[in-house]
Amino acid sequence: MSLLALDDVGKNFGGLVVVKNLSFTVEAGQRVALIGPNGAGKSTVFNLITGVYPLTSGRVLFDGVDITHLPMRRRIGLGVARSFQNIRLMGHLSVVENIMLGQQPKAGGLAALLTPYRLMPRHRWIEEARAALDEAGLGAYADLSVDSLPYGVRKRVDLLRAVVANPKMLLLDEPAAGLNERETEDLHDALMAIAAKGVTLVVVEHDMHFVDRLCERVVVINFGEKIAEGTMAEVRASPLVREAYLGGDATVGAGHA
Repeated sequence: MSLLALDDVGKNFGGLVVVKNLSFTVEAGQRVALIGPNGAGKSTVFNLITGVYPLTSGRVLFDGVDITHLPMRRRIGLGVARSFQNIRLMGHLSVVENIMLGQQPKAGGLAALLTPYRLMPRHRWIEEARAALDEAGLGAYADLSVDSLPYGVRKRVDLLRAVVANPKMLLLDEPAAGLNERETEDLHDALMAIAAKGVTLVVVEHDMHFVDRLCERVVVINFGEKIAEGTMAEVRASPLVREAYLGGDATVGAGHA
């Protein structure tokens, strides 16, 4: 059984068809990229999987459960986590407090959420958040406000906040966007370490070198429809993929694809 399955998924915004008859699966433990030209519908697909948008048609299954109509919080509880293209950290809070926000899905009911952790210096959530930061090499930033951090560090904090919820699957929307070469390499190493723990990765990314190094399988969409699927080498050889990225006749510029 696949961990994630999109079955004939469609999404319309009024008369605009953004995703059409989209089907693909992701197996547990895989590292999969969802790629395509700008405006292909990649972020919309993520929003459909995570419940930000309702589906117009089709269904989404996760770990054997039909989550098509489940609210976002229920999907998180089942093990679906994500990061966004635009960092969504609480800038006025410290790094460790932002990481603690990611622990909410593990809270054991209302009593846990109402625990006055600020009055308990060695509260379990604080200790776990600090341990996660140390393991990720971010311990030195724990007590700094997020607004004071370099962009690359904020991206890694955003990633870690999603990871501390112990997801089965992590969806990453352009995680390498805006990073320099060193930061991109650090991100690659961090994601490989996460995958080594059994977490399934689904990545939307425009940096094809990054995708080629990180992901073992690629799904290509254009105008909301799947046009190719396979290894990076296989999708590079697809005339439909070349046409989507290069425009015009699919054979034009094939030597540069």
